[in-house]
Amino acid sequence: MEKLGAGTLDELPVSVVAAIRTLVTYWNHKRGTRAMPSRVDFDPMDVPPLLPRLLLIDVEGVRSDGAGIFRYRVVGGIEVANRGHNPTGRLVEEGFYAESLENALAHYEAVRQAKCPIYDRVTFLDDRSRPVHEDTILLPFSEDGTTVSQILVYSEQLPLEGAFKPSETRR
Repeated sequence: MEKLGAGTLDELPVSVVAAIRTLVTYWNHKRGTRAMPSRVDFDPMDVPPLLPRLLLIDVEGVRSDGAGIFRYRVVGGIEVANRGHNPTGRLVEEGFYAESLENALAHYEAVRQAKCPIYDRVTFLDDRSRPVHEDTILLPFSEDGTTVSQILVYSEQLPLEGAFKPSETRR
């Protein structure tokens, strides 16, 4: 998991998929001089090829332990197919697609607290024991300029090369 600062595009690894570069460029353009754009700044019709792989996560508040409450608002068709079900409207706890719930929540929580994009390249076994290798970007939105209100997620599965090895960051 890699936090990206003000120079988000320059901080992305060279090998990152082109669609993530496109989305980060668009997000940077929409935020301008602000730390993060608002959701209304983002027009899905500006990035139609990315829509099947996009997720929009609502940050619904904070639990008594200080952790965020995250709910799927929009889930693209490829993401629904990857999961084998549509988690739209459900809490992340009920519909995550990652090696573990802890890792999924940790990524959303890192974006919520750091208020900046998070990039990750991961390899894991999904809940159907299929190996998954993917590039993921998580981009925060803020309605008040300070608090993360939603998180835009784009994931693209990559071809697995060689033997399957889970990422060091995923346990």
